[in-house]
Amino acid sequence: MELNRFFFAEHDNTSNLIFEKNGLENFIYFKDITINLIDNILYSNKTFVNRLDDENLTTKESFQNLLDSIKKIDLLHPIYLLEKNKNNYIIVSGWRRFHALKEIYKVDKNKIFFNKAIILKKETPLEILETISINENTKRKDLTLLELSYKFNKLAARKGVTIEECLKQFNIGKSQFYAIKKAIDFHPLIKGTMLETVGAIKADLLNKILEKLLVLYPKNKAQSLLFEYSKKSKDDLKDILKSLDEDTNQNNSFEIKKNSNITILKIKEDLTEEHHLKIRVFFKELFKNR
Repeated sequence: MELNRFFFAEHDNTSNLIFEKNGLENFIYFKDITINLIDNILYSNKTFVNRLDDENLTTKESFQNLLDSIKKIDLLHPIYLLEKNKNNYIIVSGWRRFHALKEIYKVDKNKIFFNKAIILKKETPLEILETISINENTKRKDLTLLELSYKFNKLAARKGVTIEECLKQFNIGKSQFYAIKKAIDFHPLIKGTMLETVGAIKADLLNKILEKLLVLYPKNKAQSLLFEYSKKSKDDLKDILKSLDEDTNQNNSFEIKKNSNITILKIKEDLTEEHHLKIRVFFKELFKNR
């Protein structure tokens, strides 16, 4: 059975096309990662673990970077597990990710990573299991734009590292660097469905457009317009953004300013105490549900 590189791509939760392309859909299914799943993994069984950095793994800088990344931008790449017996699994790929998740569940036992466990059935051929194990654990993966954004932010925060050094290291232009760097703070709709497809610079424009659309229209209409705009060129998006700026500036009773660390909402109205209370309750609920 031929296994090409598409099998090892990030799984798209909306379809099984990646696996159907390789005739593997009969061997796999998906589960949410929860603390119960993690507790049922037989991590003492290292049949498919090819890594050599087990000793003091959690103290290594690379592991801490992985842990910080998952906490900040969620688990991007799934873990592959093989059914051993009822409710027990063996790690085929994702050894370091598994240990990072264990650390996360020490703090938050209710955390759920939706559809991020790819379960391989007992009858999966050994050839497939070994191919997944070797490919996932020994070959370097290209970073996604979201992973690059996380990395750029960490580099930019490091003392003594200049923007010019970052640009040289990754061989990209300044505008692209800043667009990627901002990606980690984009609206979830941009990060989840458009970033990798349209690229960082267009995604940056779409993110700004979405902010305006959500002020002018109900959520469903704003999202519908956003998907329509995502097919347009960068020049078209700049024109759309300019037009939306003019619309939102007319009779606008509030304005929003933000950077990567803080958002300021300025309301140009004489509000009652009841209004103030409603605003405080709204934001309390907003941050509680993040």
